Amino acid sequence: MFKELSHFTALRCVEAAARHKSYSLAAKELFVTQAAVSQQIRALESHLGCKLFYRQGRGMQPTPQCKHLAQSLSHNFEEIVANVRQATCEPLEGTLTITTTQSFASMILIPNMWRFSKAHPDIAIRVLVSPNVEDIKHGEVDVAIRYGHSLFAGLEQEIILDDQLVPLCSPSFAEQENLHNINNMSHCQLVYYSFTDYWQSWFSQAGIKRNDDKSQWLEVSNMDFALSAVMTGHGICLGSATQAKHYLKQGLLVQPYDVCCEPSVRYSFLHNPNSPRVARIQIFKDWLLTQLQN
Repeated sequence: MFKELSHFTALRCVEAAARHKSYSLAAKELFVTQAAVSQQIRALESHLGCKLFYRQGRGMQPTPQCKHLAQSLSHNFEEIVANVRQATCEPLEGTLTITTTQSFASMILIPNMWRFSKAHPDIAIRVLVSPNVEDIKHGEVDVAIRYGHSLFAGLEQEIILDDQLVPLCSPSFAEQENLHNINNMSHCQLVYYSFTDYWQSWFSQAGIKRNDDKSQWLEVSNMDFALSAVMTGHGICLGSATQAKHYLKQGLLVQPYDVCCEPSVRYSFLHNPNSPRVARIQIFKDWLLTQLQN
């Protein structure tokens, strides 16, 4: 059963070389020389009785047999790494790396991180702002907090925030536009998102006719920019009251009406269930859920 594993080093060379399409890059990844990679692959080719690579330009291209073998090797090596990590859990103290959007980081995470650090001084938090799910499976990032609920294979996922959109503006703007009367919304300066027109849904829900003259409207790409604009008195936007909670408590923003609209603002918490830092991740998730519920 384990006879073929006598070529384990050669199999690692094949997987890396097929992925990089280069013996030199495979050698760099494996911390060996290019000659050593070439020698290992030649020995395996001799054992199998078939060619695994052919030269094309300055690179090495895998043959069809090699592609099939390399794909299987990649999958199984990932599974081995995951199981080894699961068997070697790290202690509770240490660093936890989180990636999330700019809006979630600036409006929820950063304003509240002092509370987490005070409660868990042995866990150091590292926050990375990125629009993408980073490489959680390989351990570079421990947690991703993402807008929406897209499915990612191999990751555990939980919705942690599902909040409807409500109107938000500065107290001075609400007073200036006399927003005690909801009908005055029809001529307000609106801040809207470039990716969709949530205001149309809100006005329909409120039963008010909207003035569609966009000459005084402001278009932004995310909620962070929208809230920054309205806090200075530049119009009114639709946003999540949970995300804006810090600003609402400080009196920098007000929510003039309870009328809300779909779709909701939804964020998901993603992590690798096989992570060696799973205990650290669970503590952070429990704390974050408490912050969002309060």
